[in-house]
Amino acid sequence: MKKLVRPVILGIKGSRISKKEYFLFKKYPPLGYIIFSRNIENFSQLKNLITELRSINHYKNTLIMIDHEGGRVNRFSKFFSQSKYSAKNFGLTYENNKKEFFKNLNKFINFNSNLFNYLGINLVAAPTLDLFYKKKSDVIGNRSYSSKVEVVQAIGKLVIDMYKKKKILTIAKHVPGHGLSTEDSHFYLPVIKNKLSFLKKNDLACFRNVKSNFLMTAHIVYEAIDKNNPATLSKKLINELIRKQLNFKGLLMSDDICMKALKGSAQTLANKCFAAGCDIVLHCNGDYDQMLSLLESVRPASSSLLAKIIKLFNYTR
Repeated sequence: MKKLVRPVILGIKGSRISKKEYFLFKKYPPLGYIIFSRNIENFSQLKNLITELRSINHYKNTLIMIDHEGGRVNRFSKFFSQSKYSAKNFGLTYENNKKEFFKNLNKFINFNSNLFNYLGINLVAAPTLDLFYKKKSDVIGNRSYSSKVEVVQAIGKLVIDMYKKKKILTIAKHVPGHGLSTEDSHFYLPVIKNKLSFLKKNDLACFRNVKSNFLMTAHIVYEAIDKNNPATLSKKLINELIRKQLNFKGLLMSDDICMKALKGSAQTLANKCFAAGCDIVLHCNGDYDQMLSLLESVRPASSSLLAKIIKLFNYTR
């Protein structure tokens, strides 16, 4: 009998699936899994791990996600460097030497896509559409393409389109924009006080009409929109801004709910994410007890969510 899938993406602890993890995922199949450096010993081992993860679900195309932007966000850094392929470098080259830019971007996307397809990875957390601002937290820094909206929009669109042609789904991030933050949301809850008129012309503009399959929320409070809740947990921000004003039609995913910007149990936070309007919750730390409580409490994916996923690829038995 086909088990009902939970709309969560989970990280596992190590380079092998433990027996406890296997039986947990067999009982409550998640929508997918995220790969980190801690899960990688070598390419052969990782390919086998992903094959096993995919075999747990009854569904044909389990989501296998990786947060791999190039530059300093490189989950394969012990095997190869992609330091020259930082978002900042792409942005500078785009403005100064288009021929070199397209040469480098093609090389970057082709290399990553070929590796992902070989391993069985079908979802990448890229592009980063956050604007660069001086004298702000370096959590974004050179992960941003530019301080110019038009450059971020142009490169972001190219990255999404090029990955899509290689059959890799994308997650644009971090809506409504992380660039203005003076704090790192991995450790603190940032609060952005800029006026809505400024945000609309700048940070928000980078995400308007984005055609990425997925969009990832920021764990940041935007006082001009909702002073009481971070974007991930804000029904007002998700429904009125992301869905309506930014016209996002795809699947909305939370950033990692294990980040310290959010307070509460995994179970509580996940349910708050869904109540606010997120389609999928991301939980990355691989803590078994947290995953157990999360999977036991989260309702199975609705028929409307599965219908959205089926539109992306053949997510069937």
